Formats: sequence, C-alpha cells, structure tokens
Amino acid sequence: MLYLYDQAICDDLTKSLTSDANQHVFLTNVENYPGILAQIQDDTITYPLILLNRDDDVTIDTSLMNFTRYKVGVPCVFDNKTNNVYYERALPVNLSYTLRVLSTNLADTDELARELFYKYISQYYLTIQTPYESDRKIRFGIQVDMEYGIRKESGSYDYISSGALYQSTMQLKTVGCVSLTYTPRHLTRIVLDTKDVKIANPGSNQE
Repeated sequence: MLYLYDQAICDDLTKSLTSDANQHVFLTNVENYPGILAQIQDDTITYPLILLNRDDDVTIDTSLMNFTRYKVGVPCVFDNKTNNVYYERALPVNLSYTLRVLSTNLADTDELARELFYKYISQYYLTIQTPYESDRKIRFGIQVDMEYGIRKESGSYDYISSGALYQSTMQLKTVGCVSLTYTPRHLTRIVLDTKDVKIANPGSNQE
C-alpha cells in the first residue's frame, strides 16, 4: 500500500502547479527519467519538470509500535454477509523522498525549488484512501528535511537534444505512515440450552 502515499504527494504537487501548463510532475524511477519521459511524451519533453522518487529503504518506526496492533491486531470491520470480523494489524513506517526540479535555465530551477521548499517547510498533511477491507482514510504528514536543504546536483545534465539541464534536489520525510494488513476471524453462534441452567433465588443466602 506504500504506493498510495507516493501517489497522494504526486497528485497534490500536480494540483499546485496547474496554473502553469509547462510545469509537469512525474512519479518515476529517477535513474531512467530521460528515456521514460521521452516515451511518455512522444520524444518531446517540456521543461521545467518536477520528479518525485521514493528512496528504496523503508524503515520501521519502533518508537510508535504497539504490540497489540502489529502482533494481534484490533477488530475494525464486521462483514454481516460472511459473519467475519477483520482484525487490522499496523506497522508504522518511515518514508523518505527525493524531490528534483529540472529546468533549462538556472532562474526557473531556483524559483521552483524555493516555492517547493516553503510549501513543505512546515508539516503538510495529506490523506489516502485504503483499498482494503476497512476502506478508511489515513492522514499523514510530510515535511522537508531542513538539514539536507536545497542542493545542486553536479551543476548540469546533458539535454536530450542539445543544451543543458539544471537540477535542484531536496529531501522530504513523512510522519504517520502505516502499513496495514487484515486477518478475518469467523464469528460462530453459541446456543445455550436453558434446561441445563439453574438460577438461584437472589433472596436466599447461599454460601
């Protein structure tokens, strides 16, 4: 389900840049972005570009782990058709992203990087909709890594046809992301035979 967090950030960036048709946001493998983008746009790439890439490592936030939630799970959904109760197990995860701004001139790169940096300088909240049995919404925060700052990646990159591309990067980190799984448990009916039940007189004194 981690891809849902990726897509939520990417969709929000796209909405933020709809005022300028020349700005595009892509969620892609950055190592192969020139070839991938060329194929998407029929070998015609319009700059500036904003590329979002999730780092490969996903760490577990042990400070937020709850034994019951990740080991046993908590009941959260009842299916009255199958008579199943679904227990939700959750692991808190730390996700980190690299956000790249690419442009054919340094001024556009600097200005876009500045706007994005201030967008995420405070905790910025987004929401995802889980596609699983619970069908619920999860709210998470994303914030720029202040220690990383804004970095220029090796000056410029060769343009596909000619010229140069200027690139600025920043790191984003998340708070409140979880990985979920659901375990069904079937409820059974217990029929009690009242003939075998003896009820004492509440007024009598019995030891």
